Parts: sequence; C-alpha cells; structure tokens
Amino acid sequence: MEDVSKERQKVMLIVGFGYILPVLLVWLGFVPFSWRFYILILAAIAIVVFARLYQFSLIELGLTQQHLGSALKAIALPTLAFALIMFFYYAIQGSRLDNSAYKWAFYLFFIGVSSPIQEFLYRGFLFSIFSRAKLAVGLQILLSALLYSFVHLIYQDLPTVLLTLIIGLLWGCHYAKYRNLYSLIVSHSLLGAIAILVGLV
Repeated sequence: MEDVSKERQKVMLIVGFGYILPVLLVWLGFVPFSWRFYILILAAIAIVVFARLYQFSLIELGLTQQHLGSALKAIALPTLAFALIMFFYYAIQGSRLDNSAYKWAFYLFFIGVSSPIQEFLYRGFLFSIFSRAKLAVGLQILLSALLYSFVHLIYQDLPTVLLTLIIGLLWGCHYAKYRNLYSLIVSHSLLGAIAILVGLV
C-alpha cells in the first residue's frame, strides 16, 4: 500500500509540473501564445525523461503493432464524424484564428512531430503512470481527458474546451480498449490538421 501511495505522489508531481504548469505559463502570459506548439516539445522532453526513469516498455506506452488493424477500423468513423463537425462549425461560425501564416512545413511538423508527442503525453504516458499508481480505468480515462482539455484553455474558448474534452474521452476509451497509440496518432493528426487549417485552434 505504501508503494501505491508513493506512485500516486509521483503522479501528482508529474501532472503538476509536466501538464498543468506549462499551460498556466501560456494562459497567464508568461510564455507567448504563438509559442503554444513549441512549449509542448519542452514538456514532452521532460516527460520522456520520466518515462526513461520509469523504464516503461514500448508495449506499456502503446507503441506496438498489436491490435493496430482493429484499432484503426474502430477509430475511423468517430474521426470522420469529428472532422465533419469541425467543418460544419467553421461553415456557420467562420475562422476564429488566422493561421494563414502556417505553411506546408508546419503541417508536416504537426503531423509528424506534434500529434505523436501529444498522444504520447496524454494517452501513452499518462495511462502508464496511472496504471502503475493503480488508478481505476474509468478514472484514467477521465483524468487524461481533463488534462487534454485543460491544455486547450489557452484559447479561452468554451466550445474548444468542451470539444476537446469529448474527444479526449473518446480517445481515452479507445486507448483503454486497444492500448495502441498509432491508431490515435492517425486520428489526432487528421483532426488536428483540420482544426488548425480552419482556424479553430
């Protein structure tokens, strides 16, 4: 029981410094909003160090070919549905952010670097430390979704926060079932690129 208590203390420290503090720094203006994608990289480096210290296997982190085919099939329809919702929202509300300065190289960065890092941070790593701390699966899903939604507070937009909470719950449930990060990286890359393209984030 003492070991579980220590693991939960570690979880609180990691979540506080790795997931909450960087968001607060942007939200409160200590870090420029335009650097929002790059502070994620710095947080990810710190999390990778923690992952090394924990000595997680690639399978524990969801970096596996197991269940990939069934996971991709399962996430395809929800991904399409969310893409259509974003296009519909854009059609009735218009662009919120002017992301026209982002060129193709940025989208390659987002798809090849940012999305995989986000999935590693908010699904692969979080579920691994939550499992070590013996948290119930439902609580793991809820906490990962809340933290994923929390990072979007920097946009100060309620629809974005609610949408990311919903999709965070969906991705969390998917990951809890399939434990495959690659399927979520595909979904996240597609939906994130669309969201940036139409100026939602």
